[in-house]
Amino acid sequence: MIPTDFRVKMKNMYGDPGTEWLAKAEALMDSLKARFHLTFGEPFSLSYNFVVPVRISQGLEAVLKMGYPNGDFAGEFHALQDFQGRGMVKIIDFNQEEGWILLDRLTPGTSLHSIEDEEEVLNIFSSVAGRLWHKPSSSHSYPTVQAWSKGITRLRERFNGETGPLPEDLVSKAEQLYPELLRTSTDTYLLHGDLHHGNILFSDASGWTAIDPKGLLGEREYDCIQFMLNEWKKWDVPLELLQFRTRTFASLLSLSYERLIQYGLCHSILSASWSVEDGMGGWTTGVSLARMFDELMEGEILHKSIL
Repeated sequence: MIPTDFRVKMKNMYGDPGTEWLAKAEALMDSLKARFHLTFGEPFSLSYNFVVPVRISQGLEAVLKMGYPNGDFAGEFHALQDFQGRGMVKIIDFNQEEGWILLDRLTPGTSLHSIEDEEEVLNIFSSVAGRLWHKPSSSHSYPTVQAWSKGITRLRERFNGETGPLPEDLVSKAEQLYPELLRTSTDTYLLHGDLHHGNILFSDASGWTAIDPKGLLGEREYDCIQFMLNEWKKWDVPLELLQFRTRTFASLLSLSYERLIQYGLCHSILSASWSVEDGMGGWTTGVSLARMFDELMEGEILHKSIL
């Protein structure tokens, strides 16, 4: 049931504890199958969690999600609950101690990747995000943007004060901007934390719906950036697409255009830092986006100086 590539990933990431968790996950699936009279489908394309479509005895279509017991999966448990009724996929049942969640299956489940018209995509994103974001109401200790920003500090530590494959000038700008943005932050919201094209799906029953929240505390502008790191080559001139997205979000969601750009540079470098940290080659995307956000930022400064 559990694909070989996922087994290898768990072994590489967690070593022997990862192998032990896989054995427990298989036993747990047998237990849940008997408990809920589940029929299993083929597992979805897997990242860091085991996710498989299931049918419950009453004929209800659902999704079973299990994850390695770490802070990220624990955060998702709480975020799913705190976002209920706000455009988030519905929880059918869960057991945090055992480490599983049964979620409503969104049918047909097509993502924002399926829509070509960019203006329509941005309107859908804004509608979903606007429903999700709210002032923190639970006692759960979610990660903060400030805590996330320390990923850049780890980059410096990893390369003895240098920036490794990442450009020194962009890393330095992110290091300067993050503290200033955090110092001047006025509104803290519970954010999705990973709201991009693939995490917004269409359901015949509930319309466009969010899935896979991380749960993050910060300004609303920050939750738009991960989206902008996706499909950034959709237009012939990526910089024009980035500016269009930024201006549209500022207008539709009443956000600060300037802070969107600044957070954009910061998170792009953070994303690149994470890729380097994980030994992945995708850091070039973060650098490319950071460079474009820097261009937009310079353009904004020039515009203000002329005025």
